Amino acid sequence: MSRRWILWCVVLLAAVPAANTSRPLLAGDWDWPNVTHLFKGTPLDVHAPAACENCGHEGCIERTPVQDCVVGKKEVFKTSIRYEYVSIPETRYRWQLKCITKDIPSEGCKTVCENKEVERPFQVERWDKQQAGCNELHCKSCVTQTEKLDTKVCKEEQGKTKIKVHYWSCVKVPYTVYRQVKREVCVKQPCHEKVEVNVTRYVCEHCGGLGCKFCKH
Repeated sequence: MSRRWILWCVVLLAAVPAANTSRPLLAGDWDWPNVTHLFKGTPLDVHAPAACENCGHEGCIERTPVQDCVVGKKEVFKTSIRYEYVSIPETRYRWQLKCITKDIPSEGCKTVCENKEVERPFQVERWDKQQAGCNELHCKSCVTQTEKLDTKVCKEEQGKTKIKVHYWSCVKVPYTVYRQVKREVCVKQPCHEKVEVNVTRYVCEHCGGLGCKFCKH
């Protein structure tokens, strides 16, 4: 079975070049996939035919505008009405017995502190020396001196003060409620519709050998 398969491969490879020499090669003429599908699992280096070459000579192309009508898609929107509920806050009041804390201004005495410079007596030692024969006699005595010190002096003055009181009283207390309101909401959805429009397209004629196989529109 393996020898017969190899023989068929050789025959196919020999027949492909002979079949293509009967007419000139044009772009897209070789149907290589129809041949290479026989060699599944075998890598082949298949080269496509050379592309159309327009260089090397001069020529003219006649390009003619043509008015045509084509069909396109236009984006439009469909609208619909939906409903949703929103919450609107509203302030209301009720009467309630509450403990009230309040500061009441009042006349009273207040303590005022200020800095004051005062004199303070203190004693320091003094040594006197006397000569007693061949010896020296040192005698100690205390001397009173004064010094100034910064002190803080407090006093009371007439002024304003406050009295903090607590009492129960019936007062108006605010609270919040929410109302549900139904409102309309417009919703749009994109869609397309077919329309006909006029366009200008061009047709190439008398290409003078500057096109591949034929003039491309």
